Amino acid sequence: MKYKRCVSCEYYVTAGDKRCPNCGAGDPRAEKPQSDTLTLEAPMNDGTRAAFGGFIGAVIGGFLMNGMGVAVGVAVGVSLGVLLGSDREWTTPELPQFAKKTLDSLRHDEELIRKRLADIESREQHLAETWSQIATQATGEAAERWEKVRRAIDQASGILARQRDRYHVKLWEIALVRWTNALEPLAADWDELTHELCNQRIRQLENLKSRGEQFLADWDSVDLSELPEAERCLSRLRNALAACDKLHEALIVQQAALAVRGIAPVDDAMSSPLAPLDGLNAMDAFNARAALGEFSKAFDELEHEYSRLQSEEELAESAALVRRLG
Repeated sequence: MKYKRCVSCEYYVTAGDKRCPNCGAGDPRAEKPQSDTLTLEAPMNDGTRAAFGGFIGAVIGGFLMNGMGVAVGVAVGVSLGVLLGSDREWTTPELPQFAKKTLDSLRHDEELIRKRLADIESREQHLAETWSQIATQATGEAAERWEKVRRAIDQASGILARQRDRYHVKLWEIALVRWTNALEPLAADWDELTHELCNQRIRQLENLKSRGEQFLADWDSVDLSELPEAERCLSRLRNALAACDKLHEALIVQQAALAVRGIAPVDDAMSSPLAPLDGLNAMDAFNARAALGEFSKAFDELEHEYSRLQSEEELAESAALVRRLG
């Protein structure tokens, strides 16, 4: 089968994925080691290690001499058992290959976006507090002197609001990539389908379509019409939902063809179960890799812009400090 779930996060990967695009795990198609799921030997605690060491020490002491030799052997054995056990406990075990992560993943990007949103929220709060303070000062003859400051705050607020909205759209795009990744295998490996597999894919498709429709309802209720990336995200989602309907029809036709095979002649409509997908390429609509590539490029550009704004803000703060000290 072309697709296989990542060993760490259940994201669908192919043989060409050296690392999971979602979680960053290396060798995502590897099997989990059996020792991770089934351990026949109970781990030794300090008491068990001490008893074992004492037994070995007693045996050795018995060979050496009677009486005190056994007692000394037990004491030394207990001490060594606990010491070696404690030393082993403090040793950091080597992580299995599938548990090692890289920063280049959707999970990392998602965490970074949430940090950016928290930072923007904090900065917006600071601007709002400053605006309130100016409002109490900018009265009467002083109003004109504060107008320039007001305009600067309004401009900064607008820039932050746009940054916040763009980062929110990036969360949409991550959700869309993961959703299309779950859909992609349903339109692949068509020659391997059986009646039962058709049933399974139909159920999965219905569940995924329901989730996609919920995405559309949630995102459509947010007014981000000024952002081209938001419109593109919604357009891709609508196209994928339309492809879901076509794929659903194709699966039913394939199931019918399998049911009558060898019993009744199959007409042209049933001999080509993918015919309902003509005019709407399901694999393009469900191409999570293409969407991931576009997301990564746009996200890098957004991060570059965010860094530039931070640098400009730091420069402005430094200039203001110099003026105050001068």
